[in-house]
Amino acid sequence: MAQTNWTLDLGGAPWNEDCAQIGHTPNFDLVNTAEVTLYRAALIAVAGPPPAGITLRIKANAHDFGTYRTVEASVDDEQDDGSHASYIETLETGFAFWHQAGFAPPEFGKLTASNQLAGFVVDAVASALRITRPSSTGAFFPASSGPLHRNLTAAFPEAAQRAFSEASLPC
Repeated sequence: MAQTNWTLDLGGAPWNEDCAQIGHTPNFDLVNTAEVTLYRAALIAVAGPPPAGITLRIKANAHDFGTYRTVEASVDDEQDDGSHASYIETLETGFAFWHQAGFAPPEFGKLTASNQLAGFVVDAVASALRITRPSSTGAFFPASSGPLHRNLTAAFPEAAQRAFSEASLPC
């Protein structure tokens, strides 16, 4: 059997949120890169880390007015252990707003230089982990926060470390 590889473009932001616009958004390249990187993290929060054979990557798309980025799922059907269909369905369904993935609406206006990008993303994921954290009894409220929190913790251990280190918690 020949190997089947295919891709699915998932967009660059939750479908009901404003997003960066080529020619209109100041620092478009930086904001678009941050936005799509956070969207990838938010998709992982909702769907979980990708199973073997699926990679979520950032894809550059050439346009007449410049290049914009989206999240793309790259799928290798030969590695499907039976989980691909439901995972892809969850990705395709997506979500309308950042908060549905546990994220506060990102403040992209704070980004002014590319060397801020990595810290901005880790801080946003750490914030989502604090937003979705369990109570002191271990219960999640709302219950939908539990899977989001577990998925982000598994996929982003550096952000999880930052989220719950004493230095990052407010007094």
